[in-house]
Amino acid sequence: MRTHLVAYLARTRDGAEHGVARVPSEQGRPSWHECAAVVPGYLIGQYLGAAEPEENRPRHRSA
Repeated sequence: MRTHLVAYLARTRDGAEHGVARVPSEQGRPSWHECAAVVPGYLIGQYLGAAEPEENRPRHRSA
């Protein structure tokens, strides 16, 4: 299973929100249903590509 990045628009109680979600999927691109399972109120999204594995992501250092 791979993790994919999806820019999304979702409905909220106060209106709408947008952001980027990490969506797990066994397909080449996640389905609408897979995105909706991760993002409450999911309406639409744009596929941004496969996410880097966690071990390759830079770690933020606290001051």
